[in-house]
Amino acid sequence: MTATKHPSYPNPVIVEAVCELQFELSKEKPWKASLFGDFYKNVQGEYPEMEPLQGVGVQLDVGPQGLGQRLVPQRQRMRFKHAERPLILQLDETSLIVNVLAPYPGWEKVIRDIMDAWRHATQVLSPSAVIQVGLRYINRIELSSSKDRPRDWIRPNDYVATGVLNSGPGFLSRAEAHSTEHDTTTVTLGYQPPEDSNSYGAIIFDIDRITQRGLSVKEAELGREVNNLHEDVWRVFASARSDKLESFLQGAQS
Repeated sequence: MTATKHPSYPNPVIVEAVCELQFELSKEKPWKASLFGDFYKNVQGEYPEMEPLQGVGVQLDVGPQGLGQRLVPQRQRMRFKHAERPLILQLDETSLIVNVLAPYPGWEKVIRDIMDAWRHATQVLSPSAVIQVGLRYINRIELSSSKDRPRDWIRPNDYVATGVLNSGPGFLSRAEAHSTEHDTTTVTLGYQPPEDSNSYGAIIFDIDRITQRGLSVKEAELGREVNNLHEDVWRVFASARSDKLESFLQGAQS
Protein backbone atom coordinates (compact mmCIF):
# COMPACT_ATOMS: atom_id res chain seq x y z
CA MET A 1 0.00 0.00 0.00
CA THR A 2 1.54 3.29 -1.14
CA ALA A 3 0.53 6.26 1.00
CA THR A 4 -0.08 9.64 -0.59
CA LYS A 5 2.61 12.03 0.58
CA HIS A 6 1.74 15.18 2.51
CA PRO A 7 3.86 17.65 4.49
CA SER A 8 5.57 16.28 7.58
CA TYR A 9 5.49 19.00 10.22
CA PRO A 10 8.00 19.54 13.06
CA ASN A 11 5.11 20.67 15.32
CA PRO A 12 2.11 18.45 14.52
CA VAL A 13 -1.08 19.28 16.43
CA ILE A 14 -2.55 15.78 16.05
CA VAL A 15 -3.17 14.24 19.47
CA GLU A 16 -4.87 11.10 18.17
CA ALA A 17 -5.63 9.39 14.87
CA VAL A 18 -8.19 6.59 14.95
CA CYS A 19 -9.10 4.09 12.25
CA GLU A 20 -12.07 1.81 12.86
CA LEU A 21 -12.75 -1.14 10.56
CA GLN A 22 -16.18 -2.69 11.13
CA PHE A 23 -16.65 -6.16 9.71
CA GLU A 24 -18.97 -9.14 9.53
CA LEU A 25 -17.92 -12.70 10.22
CA SER A 26 -19.01 -15.68 8.17
CA LYS A 27 -21.61 -18.13 9.43
CA GLU A 28 -19.00 -20.86 9.04
CA LYS A 29 -16.66 -19.11 11.49
CA PRO A 30 -18.71 -17.17 14.07
CA TRP A 31 -17.27 -15.15 16.91
CA LYS A 32 -15.99 -16.83 20.05
CA ALA A 33 -14.04 -15.40 22.95
CA SER A 34 -11.01 -17.62 22.28
CA LEU A 35 -10.31 -15.56 19.15
CA PHE A 36 -8.88 -12.87 21.42
CA GLY A 37 -6.11 -15.28 22.36
CA ASP A 38 -5.57 -16.34 18.76
CA PHE A 39 -5.19 -12.71 17.72
CA TYR A 40 -2.78 -12.06 20.58
CA LYS A 41 -0.57 -14.93 19.41
CA ASN A 42 -0.33 -13.21 16.04
CA VAL A 43 0.61 -9.77 17.35
CA GLN A 44 2.41 -10.38 20.65
CA GLY A 45 5.83 -9.78 19.11
CA GLU A 46 4.93 -6.10 18.69
CA TYR A 47 2.01 -5.84 21.14
CA PRO A 48 3.07 -7.82 24.22
CA GLU A 49 0.47 -6.32 26.55
CA MET A 50 -3.14 -7.51 26.30
CA GLU A 51 -5.85 -6.32 28.64
CA PRO A 52 -9.65 -6.46 28.67
CA LEU A 53 -11.52 -3.20 28.52
CA GLN A 54 -14.15 -2.61 31.14
CA GLY A 55 -17.84 -2.45 30.36
CA VAL A 56 -17.81 1.27 29.65
CA GLY A 57 -15.73 3.49 27.42
CA VAL A 58 -15.06 7.21 27.11
CA GLN A 59 -16.56 9.19 24.25
CA LEU A 60 -15.84 12.79 23.29
CA ASP A 61 -19.10 14.77 23.17
CA VAL A 62 -20.13 18.31 22.42
CA GLY A 63 -22.57 20.26 24.55
CA PRO A 64 -23.49 23.68 25.92
CA GLN A 65 -20.34 23.79 28.06
CA GLY A 66 -18.03 22.86 25.18
CA LEU A 67 -16.28 19.58 24.68
CA GLY A 68 -16.68 16.95 27.33
CA GLN A 69 -16.50 13.23 27.91
CA ARG A 70 -19.11 10.67 28.82
CA LEU A 71 -19.13 6.98 29.60
CA VAL A 72 -20.73 4.68 27.06
CA PRO A 73 -21.40 0.92 27.31
CA GLN A 74 -19.17 -1.35 25.26
CA ARG A 75 -19.29 -4.93 24.09
CA GLN A 76 -16.52 -7.23 25.26
CA ARG A 77 -13.30 -5.80 23.87
CA MET A 78 -9.59 -6.46 24.25
CA ARG A 79 -6.81 -3.89 24.00
CA PHE A 80 -3.28 -4.59 22.80
CA LYS A 81 -0.49 -2.09 23.53
CA HIS A 82 2.59 -1.70 21.37
CA ALA A 83 5.89 -2.48 23.06
CA GLU A 84 7.65 0.77 22.12
CA ARG A 85 5.27 3.25 20.50
CA PRO A 86 2.06 5.05 21.59
CA LEU A 87 0.00 2.68 19.46
CA ILE A 88 -3.00 0.64 20.57
CA LEU A 89 -5.15 -1.99 18.86
CA GLN A 90 -8.68 -2.77 20.04
CA LEU A 91 -10.63 -5.82 18.94
CA ASP A 92 -14.17 -7.04 19.46
CA GLU A 93 -16.55 -9.24 17.52
CA THR A 94 -17.48 -6.52 15.00
CA SER A 95 -14.56 -4.11 14.79
CA LEU A 96 -10.82 -3.58 14.77
CA ILE A 97 -9.68 -0.16 15.99
CA VAL A 98 -6.20 1.29 15.58
CA ASN A 99 -5.39 4.22 17.90
CA VAL A 100 -2.27 6.25 17.09
CA LEU A 101 -1.41 8.71 19.86
CA ALA A 102 0.99 11.67 19.88
CA PRO A 103 3.66 12.14 18.71
CA TYR A 104 2.17 11.56 15.27
CA PRO A 105 4.59 9.51 13.12
CA GLY A 106 3.23 10.48 9.69
CA TRP A 107 0.67 8.88 7.42
CA GLU A 108 3.06 6.46 5.73
CA LYS A 109 3.69 4.74 9.04
CA VAL A 110 0.06 5.01 10.19
CA ILE A 111 -1.38 3.35 7.07
CA ARG A 112 1.22 0.62 7.43
CA ASP A 113 0.19 0.06 11.07
CA ILE A 114 -3.48 -0.11 10.08
CA MET A 115 -2.95 -2.62 7.30
CA ASP A 116 -0.56 -4.74 9.37
CA ALA A 117 -3.22 -4.96 12.09
CA TRP A 118 -5.87 -5.85 9.52
CA ARG A 119 -3.67 -8.59 8.08
CA HIS A 120 -3.32 -10.16 11.52
CA ALA A 121 -7.07 -9.88 12.10
CA THR A 122 -8.03 -11.52 8.83
CA GLN A 123 -5.69 -14.43 9.52
CA VAL A 124 -7.56 -15.14 12.76
CA LEU A 125 -11.13 -14.01 12.07
CA SER A 126 -11.61 -14.69 8.33
CA PRO A 127 -14.17 -11.84 8.01
CA SER A 128 -16.65 -12.13 5.15
CA ALA A 129 -17.16 -8.38 4.60
CA VAL A 130 -16.12 -4.91 5.72
CA ILE A 131 -19.26 -2.84 6.29
CA GLN A 132 -17.82 0.47 7.53
CA VAL A 133 -14.50 2.25 7.65
CA GLY A 134 -13.88 5.38 9.70
CA LEU A 135 -10.84 7.60 9.97
CA ARG A 136 -10.78 10.30 12.63
CA TYR A 137 -8.15 12.93 13.38
CA ILE A 138 -8.27 14.91 16.63
CA ASN A 139 -6.13 18.06 16.57
CA ARG A 140 -5.40 20.18 19.63
CA ILE A 141 -4.17 23.74 19.10
CA GLU A 142 -2.93 25.49 22.23
CA LEU A 143 -4.06 29.12 22.44
CA SER A 144 -1.15 31.50 22.91
CA SER A 145 -2.87 34.41 24.71
CA SER A 146 -6.18 35.58 26.15
CA LYS A 147 -6.71 37.61 22.98
CA ASP A 148 -6.53 34.59 20.70
CA ARG A 149 -9.63 33.78 18.69
CA PRO A 150 -10.24 30.65 16.69
CA ARG A 151 -10.03 32.77 13.49
CA ASP A 152 -6.31 33.28 14.24
CA TRP A 153 -5.75 29.55 13.77
CA ILE A 154 -8.60 28.29 11.59
CA ARG A 155 -9.92 29.75 8.34
CA PRO A 156 -13.63 29.74 7.41
CA ASN A 157 -14.33 26.68 5.29
CA ASP A 158 -17.14 24.36 4.23
CA TYR A 159 -17.53 23.07 7.80
CA VAL A 160 -16.81 26.02 10.12
CA ALA A 161 -18.64 29.36 9.85
CA THR A 162 -17.09 32.79 10.34
CA GLY A 163 -19.27 33.59 13.36
CA VAL A 164 -17.85 30.67 15.29
CA LEU A 165 -14.30 31.65 14.37
CA ASN A 166 -14.86 35.16 15.71
CA SER A 167 -16.08 33.82 19.05
CA GLY A 168 -14.40 34.08 22.42
CA PRO A 169 -13.95 31.13 24.81
CA GLY A 170 -16.83 28.67 24.90
CA PHE A 171 -17.27 28.38 21.13
CA LEU A 172 -18.60 25.17 19.70
CA SER A 173 -19.42 24.07 16.17
CA ARG A 174 -20.37 20.72 14.68
CA ALA A 175 -21.16 20.12 11.02
CA GLU A 176 -22.16 16.77 9.52
CA ALA A 177 -22.19 16.49 5.75
CA HIS A 178 -23.37 13.52 3.67
CA SER A 179 -21.73 13.63 0.25
CA THR A 180 -23.51 10.39 -0.67
CA GLU A 181 -25.85 8.04 1.16
CA HIS A 182 -22.77 6.07 2.19
CA ASP A 183 -20.28 8.83 2.99
CA THR A 184 -20.20 11.19 5.96
CA THR A 185 -17.80 13.88 7.10
CA THR A 186 -18.26 15.31 10.59
CA VAL A 187 -16.18 18.27 11.72
CA THR A 188 -16.23 19.55 15.29
CA LEU A 189 -14.51 22.73 16.44
CA GLY A 190 -14.65 23.45 20.15
CA TYR A 191 -13.02 25.25 23.03
CA GLN A 192 -11.16 23.28 25.67
CA PRO A 193 -10.79 25.23 28.94
CA PRO A 194 -7.30 25.71 30.40
CA GLU A 195 -6.03 23.02 32.72
CA ASP A 196 -4.07 25.46 34.88
CA SER A 197 -3.44 29.18 35.36
CA ASN A 198 -0.46 29.13 32.98
CA SER A 199 -2.50 28.29 29.87
CA TYR A 200 -5.29 29.90 27.88
CA GLY A 201 -7.13 26.80 26.79
CA ALA A 202 -7.07 25.12 23.41
CA ILE A 203 -8.96 24.59 20.19
CA ILE A 204 -10.07 21.05 19.45
CA PHE A 205 -10.39 20.49 15.70
CA ASP A 206 -11.89 17.04 15.14
CA ILE A 207 -12.33 15.63 11.62
CA ASP A 208 -14.20 12.33 11.30
CA ARG A 209 -14.64 10.69 7.89
CA ILE A 210 -16.77 7.54 7.53
CA THR A 211 -17.80 5.39 4.59
CA GLN A 212 -20.41 2.64 4.79
CA ARG A 213 -20.00 1.15 1.35
CA GLY A 214 -19.74 -2.58 0.90
CA LEU A 215 -15.96 -2.99 0.98
CA SER A 216 -13.56 -5.76 0.16
CA VAL A 217 -11.71 -7.58 2.93
CA LYS A 218 -8.65 -7.76 0.65
CA GLU A 219 -5.76 -5.78 2.02
CA ALA A 220 -4.87 -3.88 -1.17
CA GLU A 221 -8.43 -2.75 -1.91
CA LEU A 222 -9.18 -1.87 1.70
CA GLY A 223 -5.90 0.01 1.94
CA ARG A 224 -6.86 2.16 -1.03
CA GLU A 225 -10.16 3.02 0.65
CA VAL A 226 -8.45 4.00 3.91
CA ASN A 227 -6.00 6.14 1.95
CA ASN A 228 -8.92 7.84 0.16
CA LEU A 229 -10.47 8.68 3.54
CA HIS A 230 -7.18 10.19 4.63
CA GLU A 231 -7.14 12.33 1.50
CA ASP A 232 -10.59 13.68 2.45
CA VAL A 233 -9.46 14.41 6.02
CA TRP A 234 -6.36 16.15 4.71
CA ARG A 235 -8.41 18.34 2.37
CA VAL A 236 -10.56 19.52 5.28
CA PHE A 237 -7.52 20.29 7.41
CA ALA A 238 -5.65 22.00 4.57
CA SER A 239 -8.64 24.22 3.75
CA ALA A 240 -8.91 25.29 7.38
CA ARG A 241 -5.32 25.97 8.47
CA SER A 242 -4.46 29.66 8.75
CA ASP A 243 -1.09 31.24 8.11
CA LYS A 244 -0.49 31.32 11.86
CA LEU A 245 -1.24 27.63 12.21
CA GLU A 246 0.95 26.82 9.21
CA SER A 247 3.79 28.80 10.74
CA PHE A 248 3.38 26.95 14.05
CA LEU A 249 3.30 23.58 12.29
CA GLN A 250 6.53 24.51 10.54
CA GLY A 251 8.23 25.06 13.90
CA ALA A 252 7.58 28.69 14.87
CA GLN A 253 6.70 29.40 18.49
CA SER A 254 3.08 30.46 19.08
